[in-house]
Amino acid sequence: MGAPTGQEGSSPGMSEQEARQYMERLRSAPVEQVAAELISSVLNAAQVKLGRRDARLLIDLAAMMTDQVREYVSGDLGKQIDQALAQLRLHQVNAENEAAGREPEAGDLDRVPAPPRAAGQAAPAEQPRPASRLWVPGQ
Repeated sequence: MGAPTGQEGSSPGMSEQEARQYMERLRSAPVEQVAAELISSVLNAAQVKLGRRDARLLIDLAAMMTDQVREYVSGDLGKQIDQALAQLRLHQVNAENEAAGREPEAGDLDRVPAPPRAAGQAAPAEQPRPASRLWVPGQ
């Protein structure tokens, strides 16, 4: 279910009728299906970007999305996403270690993204981080 883009909700080559049909399918789609597709897209992007700083941001984004929808989707979907996230985190750390000392790639973030905060949690004061390469979500 690819999302239409461009003006008036349609992409070049998508007729107005096709755009309406897409919107109808999207409107009637179960939230689990929509959430699975969105999270899957973010996880796929993170996989392609492994070793880059923006991969961390995408992995954290997928985790936050999953936490937000967890009570509305099946336990099986939650487990599948959790397994994918665990694998991506491990692969990200390995890819970062391999890329250590190399110049950043074009289009990557200019700094390591801050870990996600719990809902309602205030932003922490800037503190020097230890030199450890261990990535612990939320820290």
